[in-house]
Amino acid sequence: MNNITVIIPLHEVSEDTEKMYGNAIKSVEEQTVKPTQLLIVTPKGSEANTFANKFDYGTLKDLVKVIENDGKTDFASQMNFGVANCETKWFSILEYDDEYSKIWFKNVETYIEAYPEIDIFMPIIVDVDEFGQFIGFTNEAVWANSFSEELGILDKDALLSYQNFNIDGIVMKKEYYEMYGGFKSNMKLTFIYEFLLRMTYKSCKVMKYLDLVTNMLTNELVHYFTVTNLVWIQLKQTGG
Repeated sequence: MNNITVIIPLHEVSEDTEKMYGNAIKSVEEQTVKPTQLLIVTPKGSEANTFANKFDYGTLKDLVKVIENDGKTDFASQMNFGVANCETKWFSILEYDDEYSKIWFKNVETYIEAYPEIDIFMPIIVDVDEFGQFIGFTNEAVWANSFSEELGILDKDALLSYQNFNIDGIVMKKEYYEMYGGFKSNMKLTFIYEFLLRMTYKSCKVMKYLDLVTNMLTNELVHYFTVTNLVWIQLKQTGG
């Protein structure tokens, strides 16, 4: 897919990192439509940086760029640094323990062409346990009339009524992410909710499709997901 960068924040390495990271990279490699670039964000001089530079990226090797963040290394700060170094119009977030489905970017490309006015695409997530058993949904609340004024729209009222939203798999225009200040690392565990709330209060129109992502929760609460289709957010600028 032309003009999109996959950003993977990698701030530490554990005994499980190689397997999970390998699965994440493989899920990008197996895309039927490839992204433009794969940007790996690591702390400067860290074990994670050494790991990322030595990793075998297979057929993606010419698309991979490993960059070092000399500042804060929390997820929000790593993402902000990654987006600042992104050279494409669009970017997508892939955590190192997550996986895309093979049709993710094919679907993104289709929806971008069909809906050129949309600026952010987000998934609806199906949560399952380590055995693949269904637990529940995430990002699904906007399909309930009791949450959103308009069915399928994420607005500030929906966010005030329901806070369990997830930005894993998000595809967004770099322009709007930076225009509205990106993630706020000082918000700690609530930065995702604050980000979405800020977007809607700045006249952003958030829309979602009934398409799914799989979010697997293991006993250690490490999660995996497979992005299959799309949800979207439309940003509208207002005067003043």
